[in-house]
Amino acid sequence: MEVNSIKRLMETMSVRVQHSLREGNTLADYFANLVFDFAGPVEYMNFLDVPSKGKKIINLDKLSLPNMRIKHVATRLTT
Repeated sequence: MEVNSIKRLMETMSVRVQHSLREGNTLADYFANLVFDFAGPVEYMNFLDVPSKGKKIINLDKLSLPNMRIKHVATRLTT
Protein backbone atom coordinates (compact mmCIF):
# COMPACT_ATOMS: atom_id res chain seq x y z
CA MET A 1 0.00 0.00 0.00
CA GLU A 2 2.76 2.43 0.92
CA VAL A 3 4.75 1.68 -2.23
CA ASN A 4 1.70 2.38 -4.39
CA SER A 5 1.10 5.62 -2.51
CA ILE A 6 4.70 6.68 -3.17
CA LYS A 7 4.39 5.75 -6.85
CA ARG A 8 1.28 7.93 -7.17
CA LEU A 9 3.09 10.85 -5.53
CA MET A 10 6.04 10.37 -7.89
CA GLU A 11 3.70 10.70 -10.87
CA THR A 12 2.63 14.17 -9.70
CA MET A 13 6.07 15.68 -9.10
CA SER A 14 9.62 15.54 -10.30
CA VAL A 15 11.64 13.26 -8.04
CA ARG A 16 14.96 11.48 -8.08
CA VAL A 17 15.47 8.26 -6.16
CA GLN A 18 19.03 7.47 -5.24
CA HIS A 19 20.54 4.59 -3.28
CA SER A 20 22.63 5.55 -0.29
CA LEU A 21 25.17 3.14 1.16
CA ARG A 22 24.71 2.38 4.83
CA GLU A 23 27.87 4.37 5.58
CA GLY A 24 26.13 7.38 4.07
CA ASN A 25 23.18 7.11 6.42
CA THR A 26 24.54 5.41 9.50
CA LEU A 27 21.83 6.67 11.85
CA ALA A 28 18.98 5.30 9.72
CA ASP A 29 20.84 1.97 9.44
CA TYR A 30 21.36 1.92 13.23
CA PHE A 31 17.66 2.53 13.98
CA ALA A 32 16.54 0.03 11.34
CA ASN A 33 18.71 -2.63 12.96
CA LEU A 34 17.30 -1.77 16.39
CA VAL A 35 13.78 -2.39 15.11
CA PHE A 36 14.91 -5.64 13.52
CA ASP A 37 16.69 -6.81 16.71
CA PHE A 38 13.70 -6.05 18.95
CA ALA A 39 11.22 -7.43 16.35
CA GLY A 40 8.83 -4.58 16.99
CA PRO A 41 8.46 -0.81 17.16
CA VAL A 42 11.11 1.26 18.92
CA GLU A 43 10.38 4.85 19.85
CA TYR A 44 12.54 7.53 21.47
CA MET A 45 10.92 10.78 22.52
CA ASN A 46 14.15 12.74 23.11
CA PHE A 47 17.90 12.55 22.72
CA LEU A 48 18.46 11.31 26.28
CA ASP A 49 16.39 8.18 25.57
CA VAL A 50 18.56 7.14 22.60
CA PRO A 51 21.12 4.41 23.40
CA SER A 52 24.73 5.59 23.69
CA LYS A 53 25.74 4.14 20.30
CA GLY A 54 22.94 6.14 18.63
CA LYS A 55 23.98 9.30 20.48
CA LYS A 56 27.55 8.81 19.23
CA ILE A 57 26.33 8.57 15.62
CA ILE A 58 24.17 11.69 16.04
CA ASN A 59 27.03 13.69 17.56
CA LEU A 60 29.48 12.62 14.83
CA ASP A 61 26.92 13.68 12.24
CA LYS A 62 26.43 17.08 13.92
CA LEU A 63 30.19 17.61 13.79
CA SER A 64 30.27 16.56 10.10
CA LEU A 65 32.75 13.81 10.93
CA PRO A 66 32.74 10.68 8.78
CA ASN A 67 31.59 7.43 10.30
CA MET A 68 33.76 4.60 9.08
CA ARG A 69 32.79 0.96 9.19
CA ILE A 70 35.82 -1.03 10.29
CA LYS A 71 35.99 -4.72 9.53
CA HIS A 72 37.99 -6.74 12.02
CA VAL A 73 39.91 -9.54 10.38
CA ALA A 74 41.20 -12.42 12.44
CA THR A 75 44.87 -13.04 11.87
CA ARG A 76 46.38 -16.47 12.00
CA LEU A 77 49.75 -16.87 13.68
CA THR A 78 52.14 -19.14 11.85
CA THR A 79 55.13 -20.80 13.40
